Amino acid sequence: MSEPLLSIPLQYINALNLDVKVGLILSLIAISIFPILLLYSAMTYGEEAAVRDAVRFLKSSPTYRFDGIPDSIRVESVERLAPGRWRIILHFECRHSGYGDRSGLILLQVITPHRMELIIERGRVVEAVVDNLWDELHQRPIGG
Repeated sequence: MSEPLLSIPLQYINALNLDVKVGLILSLIAISIFPILLLYSAMTYGEEAAVRDAVRFLKSSPTYRFDGIPDSIRVESVERLAPGRWRIILHFECRHSGYGDRSGLILLQVITPHRMELIIERGRVVEAVVDNLWDELHQRPIGG
């Protein structure tokens, strides 16, 4: 029989196997903690934060920014859909009819009430619909 080219003592092989096992166990622990942390972050995103984010979105939206009436915003309802996911309905008024940035358009000068329904997931607005007619996120008519 010929001598092996590389001779590794048995104690080192056992140590290498142990390191692989420890690494595998640590990896499994890290992977299993991720969903728990995600669920925890969703559970800690509560009603107050969701309403705050909804109002912040409304105030920065083109429809409200164009001619929204300050102090006309009111919260109609708040509904928890799932951990970290909320449906918030806001009412507000604008000085003209229409939606979005209406610069350069001929507009009716009439106080126009609006209803915005928002779906928020952990601080991110995923849906915003005004009067069931206008997609505020994509600035287009619903279905258009």
